[in-house]
Amino acid sequence: MEHSPWQLLLKNGNQCFDNQQLDQAETFYLQAYDLLSTARGDDPQSSELLMDWICTCHNLTSLYEELGYFELSLEYLMIPHDYLMKVSEANYLNDDIKLTAFKGMSITLPAILLFTQNYSNYDGCCSQLPTLKKITGQESGSIH
Repeated sequence: MEHSPWQLLLKNGNQCFDNQQLDQAETFYLQAYDLLSTARGDDPQSSELLMDWICTCHNLTSLYEELGYFELSLEYLMIPHDYLMKVSEANYLNDDIKLTAFKGMSITLPAILLFTQNYSNYDGCCSQLPTLKKITGQESGSIH
């Protein structure tokens, strides 16, 4: 079975990550992210590309967390979640893609909540992202 270019980039990135070659892993992950972002633009209805893009974002999250770049780590958690929120609320999209968005949020939301639990003392993240405040219930009246 032949792999697509972004799959090879992720595979190489994962190998580098496992070997603690974090700068190289970042390069591979960012290239995969760019390829998937372009592919999603060409085929915005593809649930497979959407899920692959989310996984790539989560790889970047893990990498930046490992490097201690918590704001970047959280950013790559929030990018797909914010996108999925917009998709789920868009009136012009079909129900299948909205369902995919809801499924995607079942991946992104637990990861965000775990991150905020693990780094609850790191104020820099929460203060920069209003959406995160809504998700964690820190904004008055947002979650009951």
